[in-house]
Amino acid sequence: MEQYTWDDVEPLPLNIEDSSVASILYTDKFKTVMGLFRALQQKEEYSERALALTGSVIELIAAHYTVWQYRYQIIIRLNKDINKELEWVDEITLDNPKNYQIWGYRQSLLKHLNMRDIHRDIPIIDVMIEDDPKNYHVWSYRKWCVQWCDDWSNELPFVDKCLEKDVYNNSAWCHRYFTVCHGEKLSEQVFDYEVEYTMGKISLAPHNESSWNYLVGLFEKADKSLIPLEIFAQRFIKMEGPSDAHEISLWAFEVLTRIYKEKGETAQVIENYELLRDKYDVMRANYWDHQRKLLLSN
Repeated sequence: MEQYTWDDVEPLPLNIEDSSVASILYTDKFKTVMGLFRALQQKEEYSERALALTGSVIELIAAHYTVWQYRYQIIIRLNKDINKELEWVDEITLDNPKNYQIWGYRQSLLKHLNMRDIHRDIPIIDVMIEDDPKNYHVWSYRKWCVQWCDDWSNELPFVDKCLEKDVYNNSAWCHRYFTVCHGEKLSEQVFDYEVEYTMGKISLAPHNESSWNYLVGLFEKADKSLIPLEIFAQRFIKMEGPSDAHEISLWAFEVLTRIYKEKGETAQVIENYELLRDKYDVMRANYWDHQRKLLLSN
């Protein structure tokens, strides 16, 4: 912003209360940049210098929601090259991976350009998830891109890689469900493949809540009974002799309990609720006791 003249602009002061118990010590640069920004925004100036100023504000505080809105308005009014703007945003994005405002700004640019080629954004998304595999903002943006571009071809191979690296990655399991189950119905072929795939992952990590939730979710999406899972779930339960909670898969035990309830084996369900309440899932003791009382009252 140094290449522009600001003599005609009276910076607006920041709203700083002198009586604050713990006042923020802003730098002189921050006060100047933000003062100029507030002044230009107030008089609705859409110019090259205003655009440069928004870049300076974003460098100082990328989470400032209003500056992103103002920058977008400037870009549109000046008819700037959206592709060049996206390249600029790429650099800012890499430096601010958990900034929510950036992702909304990217969406606005792509919508304005009506760009529906997912290959424009996939590389940077892949890099950022590689760097932080559980970054909620990046995963959410990936979902938006897939839906906006209506291109699902990259998703399962990508999620496979994520789960190969970390089978406990709940974000990857959620994205897999989003990808596989985005249509109205699951085909038998897809259902069978996904069940087999998930059983394999569960066998590697029986205590992984995410994979069990995904497995049950497949059956619910396909509107199928859980009873066929009984033998599989029993593999991860050790019921003989003295046993500690860590010797069973809590999630397998929960699935078995749901299966017994579906089969109408009330006595076994009550017993399982009591075990969950008193031994295996004490953290949710009140929940299991509530479920037990509901069943007894029917």
